[in-house]
Amino acid sequence: MESPADAELELAEVVGHLAGLRRFPVRPLGGETPDECLVAGKGLAGDRIYDLVDVESGAPLSERQTPSLLRYRVRYVDSLVRGSDLEPWIRVRTPDGSETTLGDRTWLDDLARRCGRSVSLRRSEDAHADAPLHLLSVPTVRFLEQQYGGTLETARFRSNLLLDLPEGRAFEEDRWIGRRAWIGDVLVEIVRPCEQCIVPVLDAETPERSPGVINAIVRGRGGRLGVHARALSGNRLRVGDPVALVG
Repeated sequence: MESPADAELELAEVVGHLAGLRRFPVRPLGGETPDECLVAGKGLAGDRIYDLVDVESGAPLSERQTPSLLRYRVRYVDSLVRGSDLEPWIRVRTPDGSETTLGDRTWLDDLARRCGRSVSLRRSEDAHADAPLHLLSVPTVRFLEQQYGGTLETARFRSNLLLDLPEGRAFEEDRWIGRRAWIGDVLVEIVRPCEQCIVPVLDAETPERSPGVINAIVRGRGGRLGVHARALSGNRLRVGDPVALVG
């Protein structure tokens, strides 16, 4: 007997595919681009589970305030991690190319020297816990490139899911708010627009500032870039998964 989910999927409209995954184990640091990862709760397993904080003030550090944070890259040794204690699976690569475990204080000491302040890790309290996924479409990026006048690396926008929509228009994802979509076997609900600030100005590799990027975003859609979504069901996302709108 056909399940309600199967029936819903048959009625779905395939509009594209998942072109990229990005996950950030430590919120303000550079992340990883796995080919697949598991879903946990409403988002990606292991995404943004730690914050960096200023020891003296207790305030979270931000890549907006300290662009050099983006030069530290964090990854999981197994992309299909899931669980409550993921620290043993996390590795940090410093700007000089060395890699160490998350629990090794040497990378924090190195970062503290570069930032000029004492820093520590703490478990994250996510302001977007109800909709932790950040979705962005390729047509939106292409439009911004036209506004900017050059190629933009999608990594600088720090989205979790990059969707290639061959027939989609710029900011197509904004039109999906209130709707649901299947991405492979994962059902997501598009909840609200995402407000981006200065992060897209920063190149994720160097990090050098490119003020023209934020100007392009402001001209394009009043500073909005991508949408927040939440997973409703499903287990695993893979690059190449079809994207199908329902509802």
